[in-house]
Amino acid sequence: MNSETNDDHDDGKEGERGDRCRHATAERNERQKEKEKEQLIRDKVLVDSIKKAELEAKEHDGVNLSPQVASVLGELVLLESEKLAFDLKAFAKHRNQKTIARKDVELFARRRENLLECIEDALRKENVATK
Repeated sequence: MNSETNDDHDDGKEGERGDRCRHATAERNERQKEKEKEQLIRDKVLVDSIKKAELEAKEHDGVNLSPQVASVLGELVLLESEKLAFDLKAFAKHRNQKTIARKDVELFARRRENLLECIEDALRKENVATK
């Protein structure tokens, strides 16, 4: 009888271990999916920023960008985007909010007059488009 009791008890432990293993595997898979998603976004931002830089250069003086310069510009855009995201999250957190709001963007742009003007123009256009 004791052996049956021990067997039943062991089955419970194995079930718990199996559940923990499945949970850990699911968490690893989720983290991997998030990393892949982040990499896809980074790749798209990089490609789009390089295309935009090449178009701007050609439009202004018919200038071409070398592949090295285009790559460096793309990386700079990514770095600045990461800094922007960090700052915007910090501003929202300071306001005890989980949502980044217009106030946060304006706060970020306050020392960059040209950027602030561009953001305000874009926001005005968006307000017109949503009305």
